[in-house]
Amino acid sequence: MPPKLPVPPSLLDLARNQAGLVSSEQCDAAGAGPSVRRNLVARGGWRRLTRGVYDTGRTPDDLHPFDVDRLRAAWTALLANRHAIAVGACALVLHGVQGLPRRITPEATFARGVARRSRDGITFRQYASELATVEVQGRQVVEIVQALAQALPTLSRDQAVACLDSALHQGLINAEDLTAIRRRLVNRRGSRRVLDWLPLADGRAESPPESHARLRLHDAGIAPDDLQRDFFDERGRFLGRADLAWHLGAGRWLIVEIDSREFHGADRQVRHDAVRQNGLAGEGQNIVLRFFPGHVTGGHLAGEVALVLRREGWQPDCALPPRPARWRSTAGQRGHRQRAQPE
Repeated sequence: MPPKLPVPPSLLDLARNQAGLVSSEQCDAAGAGPSVRRNLVARGGWRRLTRGVYDTGRTPDDLHPFDVDRLRAAWTALLANRHAIAVGACALVLHGVQGLPRRITPEATFARGVARRSRDGITFRQYASELATVEVQGRQVVEIVQALAQALPTLSRDQAVACLDSALHQGLINAEDLTAIRRRLVNRRGSRRVLDWLPLADGRAESPPESHARLRLHDAGIAPDDLQRDFFDERGRFLGRADLAWHLGAGRWLIVEIDSREFHGADRQVRHDAVRQNGLAGEGQNIVLRFFPGHVTGGHLAGEVALVLRREGWQPDCALPPRPARWRSTAGQRGHRQRAQPE
């Protein structure tokens, strides 16, 4: 077996930050010249994606494979030309927005409307007006309001609302930005339907599965009364935060929990979720239902929730008890909440 070719550690670290990809220019700067790259490809250690872009196979260990796929698309477009600017869904990925489809098209543009021919699955777009950009990991990315206006018309309703929820939840945009997005979408081809989706956005959603669940329930006419509601016992101890909640009267609630992961990685996480769910049950006072993303897409969620609401005599638009003030003890602080963090 031929010895492995040495690859500078700094280059591999850079590749991990770029979903496993590096450019020829980055390789040259690190000392991995053309002959080294040819040999790495020939031996099967690396793969050439397009002219000037190589896949080293070194992806971040802490990312879900779907996230890696999205990042690869964004970095493929950026690394294919040093002057490229990430746009649309690729820009949203680099801003950290969640909710996009697993597979997105690598796309970029160039300053001053310079045209480039698309190649190898990479779409180079041309915009008549100048785009505002920000720097992400040393590369130019269109700012988020423009990126959302570009990407939303290409998405389904559920994907679009989940992206808006994610951007709002992370503080990347605010209510004024939603108005700016609406202005940018008016008279834009294929954007009429998107205008109807903007009012559905809610920054309290903590994950795309929660956004999808809320939309399913909205469509069924049983939208939740409250989102991300904190629950405490009579002594003020924090019991948990409910993803979706319906007030059933007399201090009773139907609580729906949406797990962001189909499988947990450790028994400790399973036990943590069980304690949180038991707390939300409130010694039998509340009804707690738990669903996985597959239940949401499979259509089980709305039917099961509707069945409980009918049985309990729930009425929409009823007056809700005030949201409880956040308990100030250590148990109620952000770092100690009994809440599984979404992926």
